[in-house]
Amino acid sequence: MKPSTLKVKHLAGAIALITAAHQPAFAERAKGAVIEEITITASRLKESGYEAPTPVTMLGTDDMEARGVTNIADLVNEVPSFSATLSTQSTTLNSRQNGVSGLDLRGLGANRNLVLVNGRRHVPFDENGIVNVAAIPTVIIKRVDIVTGGASAAWGTDAVSGVVNIVFDDELEGAKIDVQGGQSAEGDAKNGRISAAFGQKFADDRGHFMVAADVFDNDGVPASSARDWSNEHWAILSNPNDTSPNDGIPSRIIRPNAALYLASPNGVTLGNGSSPIDNLEFLPDGTAIPRELGAYASGSHMLGGSGSYLSDNTALDVPVERNALLGSVRFDLTDTLRIFAEGSYTVSESDGALINAFRFGDPIIKSGNPYLPDSVQALMDENGIEAFPLFRTFEEIPPIASVSENKNKRFVLGAEGDYGDSGWWEAYYQYGNATFSNKQPYNMLVQNLRNAADAVIDPATGEIVCRANLGGANGAPGCAPANLFGKGSLSPEAIDYITDTGGSWTKLDQDVFSISMGGDVFEGWAGPIVAAIGADYREESLRRKVTDNDDNSAFIIVNAKPLAGEMDVKEIFTEWGVPLISGEQSLDFNAAVRWADYSSVGSATSWKTGMVYQPTESLVVRGTVSQDIRAPSIGEQFLEATLLFANITNPFTGDSNAISRLLTGNENLDQEESKTKTIGVVWSPMAADLQFSLDWYDISITDAIDRTTDQQILDRCFGGENEMCQLISFGANQEVTEIVNPLLNLGSVDVEGLDFSSDYSMDLGGGTLGINLLASYLINKEFDASGNNPVDVVGEMGLVSNFGAPETKARLGLSYDRGPWGIYGQMRYVSSGYYNPNWGAEDISASDNSIPSVTYFDVSGYYRFDLNGMDRFELYGGVTNLGDKDPPVAPRDFISNIATNPVHYDVIGQRFYLGLRMTF
Repeated sequence: MKPSTLKVKHLAGAIALITAAHQPAFAERAKGAVIEEITITASRLKESGYEAPTPVTMLGTDDMEARGVTNIADLVNEVPSFSATLSTQSTTLNSRQNGVSGLDLRGLGANRNLVLVNGRRHVPFDENGIVNVAAIPTVIIKRVDIVTGGASAAWGTDAVSGVVNIVFDDELEGAKIDVQGGQSAEGDAKNGRISAAFGQKFADDRGHFMVAADVFDNDGVPASSARDWSNEHWAILSNPNDTSPNDGIPSRIIRPNAALYLASPNGVTLGNGSSPIDNLEFLPDGTAIPRELGAYASGSHMLGGSGSYLSDNTALDVPVERNALLGSVRFDLTDTLRIFAEGSYTVSESDGALINAFRFGDPIIKSGNPYLPDSVQALMDENGIEAFPLFRTFEEIPPIASVSENKNKRFVLGAEGDYGDSGWWEAYYQYGNATFSNKQPYNMLVQNLRNAADAVIDPATGEIVCRANLGGANGAPGCAPANLFGKGSLSPEAIDYITDTGGSWTKLDQDVFSISMGGDVFEGWAGPIVAAIGADYREESLRRKVTDNDDNSAFIIVNAKPLAGEMDVKEIFTEWGVPLISGEQSLDFNAAVRWADYSSVGSATSWKTGMVYQPTESLVVRGTVSQDIRAPSIGEQFLEATLLFANITNPFTGDSNAISRLLTGNENLDQEESKTKTIGVVWSPMAADLQFSLDWYDISITDAIDRTTDQQILDRCFGGENEMCQLISFGANQEVTEIVNPLLNLGSVDVEGLDFSSDYSMDLGGGTLGINLLASYLINKEFDASGNNPVDVVGEMGLVSNFGAPETKARLGLSYDRGPWGIYGQMRYVSSGYYNPNWGAEDISASDNSIPSVTYFDVSGYYRFDLNGMDRFELYGGVTNLGDKDPPVAPRDFISNIATNPVHYDVIGQRFYLGLRMTF
């Protein structure tokens, strides 16, 4: 290896270019440990004589230990270029991904970055192609390589925003044990972990095996009401003072103490006061009183008054249990031929409350219902009212929950070898299997509720029965009449009849065959020209079965549908590295191309080219241009329908409606294409003691697979686009009841930004001080799901879209290590922003639209005891969110008005952990 190249590799490893660079947390441990062939993930050219131009960030064992993480996603999501889009705190209202931990680089979606384990594609947990990294135990992770920018040419489809490669410690000698426990300052979020691993050589050091086990249990925060800031019940309200679209008065306000206008736990009627039974509330004692209406009583919520607080029972942090077992073995058959095998089995279970059952205007209560208060029956008789709709939440029933079990199996068998002076080859077969079950206990059956609500007195027996079963008929088998008037009025028999457990069971199989080889091709004028070539074959199939009630769309939420699909892809790739200049200055050229043939979308080509220039010993400049692809997943193509809910503004009436959303797939989807450009500068004025990097990136995705918003479907229908109107179901008086929202190749995403890194270390007071600053600045991020309405989401901190991101995120770390002890502190910063940066004065006031910046402080430390027979006996602990900082107000515009955005902010608060590490 050239001396100049070695220095470049040292620089790249030490400051971790571009995305959100990294330096190991404890400075003393980090010294001399930054060169670990991390460029293997950036390039297929192993141990080549040049530096790959693709930027790489490395997170090592020291980072995991300094932060006390029990889930690798928690550490990766602290890197400023990642968004915690899928975590146990941000999926609490997600019925099928509840409790999943995915990785979302650049906030472009967890399905647009490729997750590898030991350089090999990991099996996804569901039909969307997303890897649940919580299924990968941390005990044996050696490091995490993050390749930023497009990497499809090197690694395959999905690597649009980059690659995350989780590398195991397959050189472990001896045993290590890690025991840890923790909880929040509120006494909840209790968690415990026991991890153990053992590795040993055998057969005169020709072989090595490793086994590891990981047991983790986190009680989470089962209800949002456990936090005072959540109990303030912030929500977006319709402003009654707004008179017209151009009156200078905002149409929305954000206020605390917001109750659900659409319903209460007792059951209410709605109306404008024209009917004598408008705006009544039914009490548990069998009476009815005028409902207490709060201010701004329109849309979904009102300020004060008698209503529901559906967010109270939604989990704030989804409880999760995880058990993992893995092992690996390798054996040198000869000096140049090795065989290897890996296997893992993980079971991850989560159980998080979603939302209380609710019905808005359904069922219809008919005159003569024996449970009706006498006063209301008299008013109906006097005014000739035959029926009225009831609006109610069902808080005497446990909340509908998402109970999931994710079983993940992965087996690899392969061989590798060397030939000549620099040649290498590798071939392997990998089988992955994921079984994912998801249940929703206490989901409400719509028709059963209607049957039970239509209660009458059977004249033959004098008993209250369901009308469908009157006179001995059996029009509704098993129907138990339901008293819906007043919280707690439902009988156990009625609850059993109107609720059931929904569920789906998904099985995904993945087979991968891969062969690759490379080495020096010939000697060039500035050094050896190296190349790699290979071929991959991947096959995935998925089958899902569901309950009959789900298949028949009988429930109020979810209603999963059967799903069956399969795809395969054949790929050929090559990569070349050409040194152009060597000596005091160096210039390396890199190029890669991959041709793929998909059974689903046909053939596609991705490519990459780049250069690394080192004009002086302390300066490195690098850049890349690539074309990357992502083929649609099985779910994106074959999903029949998923039922969700949303709030919309109806342009036909001017009212706000809560609607049903049917999300569907599309078998005619094509692949996405992306162009990525990166330019980076690395400067080390004081060799390894002081280092800086500044990098620019630009990613442009076309034919993006996404959905236009429900509001855009409505607005375009209102504007005369008939094809959009066909996706909408209207009720009486042009009320919108349902929107079908299919996936399309209409969209585009453009994101541009800067990443900065600075690292410094020095000897101080007999120890070592380390300082590391990581920052990411978002210049532009435009999301256009419909293909004709680009929206800039920079600074969007509300839960408006899935792509909004802070303008600036940063992490400052300080470490001090001295002998047997060390301390670490870090500051995490999220810049100020807007609830919705695209809203103006007519939409919301500047004060309501402004969300302040947030700074979190974390501290940790360790003390290592000197015990005979122990290589390491270390007591450690830490505090996360030291100041117990509450999240800023950014309520979800939904019937469950969760008060903040858990993707960007800490919702648990201050928490502590304490543990013990042993190696021997």
